[in-house]
Amino acid sequence: MRTIFAVLTVALLAACGKGTPITSGTPTPAPTPPPSVTAQYPIPTASSKPAGIALGADGNLWFTEFAGSKIGMLAHNGTITENVTPTAKAQPNGIASGSGPNLNVWFTETALGQVGQITVSGPPYTEYSLPATGAHPVGITLGADGNMWVTDAGTNSIWQIKQTKSKPFVKFKQFQLSAGAQPAAITNGPDSALWFTEPGTHHIGRVPIGGSPITEYPVRANAGLAGIAPANDNAIWFIEQKTKMLGRMDLAGTVTAEYPLTGAVAPDNLLQGIDGNFYFTDSGADKIGQFFFKSHQVKFYSVPTASSQPTALTLGADNFIYFTETSGNKIAQFRYFL
Repeated sequence: MRTIFAVLTVALLAACGKGTPITSGTPTPAPTPPPSVTAQYPIPTASSKPAGIALGADGNLWFTEFAGSKIGMLAHNGTITENVTPTAKAQPNGIASGSGPNLNVWFTETALGQVGQITVSGPPYTEYSLPATGAHPVGITLGADGNMWVTDAGTNSIWQIKQTKSKPFVKFKQFQLSAGAQPAAITNGPDSALWFTEPGTHHIGRVPIGGSPITEYPVRANAGLAGIAPANDNAIWFIEQKTKMLGRMDLAGTVTAEYPLTGAVAPDNLLQGIDGNFYFTDSGADKIGQFFFKSHQVKFYSVPTASSQPTALTLGADNFIYFTETSGNKIAQFRYFL
């Protein structure tokens, strides 16, 4: 085989002609790999049901384990560390990185009506009870005012949580919404206000960091509002799970467009990638969806684990997308650029 190969090589070089540079012409560019799930990290605790995920100030990925009642951390080297919440069966749910000198990670404890925080170096934890009967906090985010903001589906309200340096170390402000709002996802908008979904009343809500006035803007009936995210077009985008659409709302509260997510089964959470396109989890189809910002086309990419139920997602320090597989019990990485 070596002899035959050598003869063919000599013949091919001779055919080029003496003095002909073999590097002449335009080189063929290497093909760009399509977006795909490129890594999956199993969570040590079985059936922990990872729910929320966020990038911490330490550059690691932090996530909640709803059934396992733990807070997990995915480090740069791919290892996962788990910390048990102080109170059992807390059902940790939403999670977000805070601000200030300690740069804690904050999370909601839906079953207990509490919020908790943990330092990026691990325990100790601190838990705070929302001062309202029947509270069931769900989503949480860092506001432009440096405070944490929480949606409370139990009392149909939004909470501002301000950390102080002296007792009481946390101060709460409650902002009441319409009856039956059941606020869920929340995000910090391009206008520095807090924007959130109200699945119960099919509205998108807005509360400025000053707390007033609260406005609730209608979306179509039976939309099934799910994820919400700000975009670089100075607008708010949101998922309509029941109608399987992606909506756009301007900062005046007008729905300016709704795009069908053709092929989606149960679109869930949403973010905008650094390429300007939108990416969303489809928990019913075990796929990551891609919505092209300019063409409005939709593409889907399968998660390797069957019945994985991708749910929450966030951008990592590398700007790749990381998401929770609630039924697959994994944290996964999705690459959408080189």
